[in-house]
Amino acid sequence: MNTVLVIAGNTISEAMRRKILLAFLMVGLAVIVFMFAFSTFSARQELTLIKGMGLGIISLAGLFISVILSIYLIPTELERRTIYTILSKPVTRSQFLLGKYLGAIGTVAINILAMGLLFVAAVAVKQVMAGQPVDAGELLKGVLMTLMQMILLCSLSVFLSVFTPPLINFFGTLSLFIIGSMSAVTYDLAKSQTSNVAKAFFTGIHYIVPNFGNFTFTNPLLNPEVQVVNPTLFLVQNCIYAVVYSAVLLILAVLVFDRKEV
Repeated sequence: MNTVLVIAGNTISEAMRRKILLAFLMVGLAVIVFMFAFSTFSARQELTLIKGMGLGIISLAGLFISVILSIYLIPTELERRTIYTILSKPVTRSQFLLGKYLGAIGTVAINILAMGLLFVAAVAVKQVMAGQPVDAGELLKGVLMTLMQMILLCSLSVFLSVFTPPLINFFGTLSLFIIGSMSAVTYDLAKSQTSNVAKAFFTGIHYIVPNFGNFTFTNPLLNPEVQVVNPTLFLVQNCIYAVVYSAVLLILAVLVFDRKEV
């Protein structure tokens, strides 16, 4: 386990030095701050707009940070040939892959939490100034769901990275993210098909592709009339789903990586 943590720590250190990831983080933070320049709406409309845009910006920045970081985890080590030095030591391929993955999600977590804390603090100040109750807890739930969504996305990208080049991985991961974000649509399509082949096709897509649409927390947050029957159960179920699905993808990645010639 110490070996895995060392690899994870080195991955985080290397990732945080990459200018492109810092650029996404700084842009995200800057846009979140800029949103508070709105003054042409009522206090309620302004806060609703800020909440929606803030969570959207955190999700978008997290998406690109996750994908760009994860698609290069394995190919970069192969290109630099540093993987040979690492694997020549008492380090198994599974430890190497798990360490790289934990480093990736650690980096993503740092970035999302940085944006999330600034976002929650800024909204809380805005709500106090507007004389409205502070709902920092609900906003943090939205940030948590975004983080779990990105953890699942990283596992998908790492899985694809063990047998696809970065460019194909980039478009493949984004495509699967878009499809998985429309899980409700694929479910409705599966139910509406008259052909058994088409029904099986859309049903397979709905259940096999990671259900990224599960992690959308904006509707109950922005529209109080949209109620989640059991918010705690909603959060726990989605966290378990992300962890279990990520574990399955990592196991498959290890199986493929163990048989890969490096």
